[in-house]
Amino acid sequence: MKKYAFLLVAGLATACNQSAPQTTTAISPAPAATADAPAQLAPTATINTPRAKELLKQPGTQVLDVRTSPEYMLGHLQPAQNLNVNDDNFAQQVAKLDTSKTYVVYCRSGKRSSKAADIMYQKGFRHVVNGGGYDDLK
Repeated sequence: MKKYAFLLVAGLATACNQSAPQTTTAISPAPAATADAPAQLAPTATINTPRAKELLKQPGTQVLDVRTSPEYMLGHLQPAQNLNVNDDNFAQQVAKLDTSKTYVVYCRSGKRSSKAADIMYQKGFRHVVNGGGYDDLK
């Protein structure tokens, strides 16, 4: 009887020590943007002031000041073009620009230029650098 009790205890001990079967979970890619879910933030939206300063020294770089006209008139980088990102027709104005050129966009602090860079990326621009704020670039 002691032999059977020992075997029973040994059997229970080994059964309790077994781990549950391993399952694997496949990681699915992020869902595409839909009308209900916005697209992910464009890689161009991140502020990169050092890179913007490098590009400003290179001929051919296009510069966009996305602040309001009064802000632009108080001071801007030369030869910046003023396109207010908060204007209703900003996307239409941007669509007229050459997508193959390199652009540096800036505003006062970087928030509006981030928005502008995101819109530009959605319109097919792939050479856009968010310079951040005007005071950091001048």
